[in-house]
Amino acid sequence: MSENPPGSRLSRSAFWLVVLLLVGAQQWSGSWSSETLVLGFLPAPLFYHVMVSLAAVAVWWVGTIVAWPDDTKGPEALLSDAEVVRTTGPSEDEVSATGEPS
Repeated sequence: MSENPPGSRLSRSAFWLVVLLLVGAQQWSGSWSSETLVLGFLPAPLFYHVMVSLAAVAVWWVGTIVAWPDDTKGPEALLSDAEVVRTTGPSEDEVSATGEPS
């Protein structure tokens, strides 16, 4: 695992606090009785939930940068075992599908 930069614990705590605030904002039902139209056509409660959803997209994107664990070992960690075998090829001792040594 790589070293965590200073302040990373604070960044992660702030991220999770914002996530909790978004959960609370999504549950808030204060504007449901409003009959106001935003931009002349969009009901205010729908506009509110669109804004909360867009904020959630932004927060989760930041979360992948701030709070995602950095424990990958390099490009090989992204490959599956089958891809590693396919890219490295068979060993010299393996027999090919025709029964002939390779």
